[in-house]
Amino acid sequence: MQDTLGTLTATVDGLIPELMDHLAATHPGRVYREALLILEKPLLVRALRLTGGNQLRAARLLGINRNTLRKRCRELGLAAGTREMVRA
Repeated sequence: MQDTLGTLTATVDGLIPELMDHLAATHPGRVYREALLILEKPLLVRALRLTGGNQLRAARLLGINRNTLRKRCRELGLAAGTREMVRA
C-alpha cells in the first residue's frame, strides 16, 4: 500500500509543473483554486460511487460534513442525479 501511495505521489508531483504552467497561462491569479477544482470533482464522484451514492457515507469517507459534500456537489454540478452518476 505504501509503495502504491509513493508511486501515486511521484506521478502527481511529475504533473504539477505542466499543470501550473497551463493554469498560470489560462487562469492567472486563480491557479490554486483551479487546481483544486480539477481534483475535487473526480474525488467526490469516486467517493459517491464507492458508497453507492450514500452522501453521508461519502462525506465520512472524505472526512467532511455531509452538508459540505452536498454544497460542493451542487456547486460542481453533481447534485442532480447523484444516484444516476453512481451507476455510470
